[in-house]
Amino acid sequence: MPMHSGFPQHWSEWLDRHIWPQIQTMMFHDSFFKLFSYARELTREFSGPIGWLMEVGYVTTQAAAIRRLCDPRKDVISLRRLLEELKLLVRLQSKSNFQVEELSGKLRRCDYVCRMANNYIFHTADPRRRPNLSEWKLLVDHLTEAQKAICEVAVTLDRDLLKRRNYVEIIPVPQYNFTEEFESWVGASNIQKLRDYFHSYRRKIKAWMTRPN
Repeated sequence: MPMHSGFPQHWSEWLDRHIWPQIQTMMFHDSFFKLFSYARELTREFSGPIGWLMEVGYVTTQAAAIRRLCDPRKDVISLRRLLEELKLLVRLQSKSNFQVEELSGKLRRCDYVCRMANNYIFHTADPRRRPNLSEWKLLVDHLTEAQKAICEVAVTLDRDLLKRRNYVEIIPVPQYNFTEEFESWVGASNIQKLRDYFHSYRRKIKAWMTRPN
């Protein structure tokens, strides 16, 4: 997508080739885990080690994706890094940065997930060096809050500040029979329930893209 004049053109490449694909992948994986969880409710199956393994994998990959998108370092491409560059550009131009600061504040809703990922997933934090170390407690609600913050910040940044014509779907519609792997498990009578659930969840996530009144 073309970048509005006045902004570095490499930001478009960051968004199109790195940031948006990561967001879409994160939310696509999230939607299929939610679909898997709904199938477990319908069948009362996979409540043992396999279900637990799926849950651990979900939490780990989601926390990793959130952390990647919120990494502020200068040697990475991330949503937060792009925001930091925008803040610097606005400051150099002596312009009001209220919107940019607002987006940065919204992205701070991801900090808890990032801390949990740093302390327990990517590293084993040493409590002697981190006296205020919080115990492991990462809930689905924490992930959802961070996911929503990332999506809302990315949409607002792309559409309203950078003025790009971006028609991206957060969760694209699968162009294949996405319930096929469930058919031998949940039974034919429940397949339509899975499809309805998936599309309902997609609409819920798509609502994150709308402008607030």
